[in-house]
Amino acid sequence: MPLIYVACEAGHVEEVNRPIADWPSTPPCPTCGLATVQRHLPPKVASSIDPVVIFQAPDGSFRFPGDPSGLSAANYARQGMTRIELRSAVDVQRFSSHMNKRELALSHRKVELRQQMREQREAHMRSNLRNAMSSMSAKGRDLAREMMRRADNEPRERARDGGFHVQAFEYNRSNREESRDAQGRRRRD
Repeated sequence: MPLIYVACEAGHVEEVNRPIADWPSTPPCPTCGLATVQRHLPPKVASSIDPVVIFQAPDGSFRFPGDPSGLSAANYARQGMTRIELRSAVDVQRFSSHMNKRELALSHRKVELRQQMREQREAHMRSNLRNAMSSMSAKGRDLAREMMRRADNEPRERARDGGFHVQAFEYNRSNREESRDAQGRRRRD
């Protein structure tokens, strides 16, 4: 049974249930009993959501105050940070996408640096192992080669999605914690 708004001749605006079978007629006013007409948007009823407030520092980084009019927001404003208000779900989604791209780029750089350090460390260790292999028995050399082969086949670290989202605006369950496996990857269910 759908809920509709009705207005009577006395000026009352009420929300009432109307059976589908009774369409297009409207029930009498529940307050005064007079005849009513359907209103699609009730007058004097406005709904709005509070904007998501973000502060951008001069270096391009972002700060997210817990209370948009609290002490941390006032402190960010005093420091000369730019106040950004995201007033719609589209604005929030656009900002989330921007932040995820940014975090993914940072993750790629960190992974590349760690990979370079790992390769340098492995090259040094292999050099030491090859020098030590000259004094090993045949079985020891075979074992050392097998260990190097296994090290070559180990999976390499990959960059991960930043996973930035504003929970209140996300309807996609893939962002929620219970939709991720033990390694933090999104499940495909």
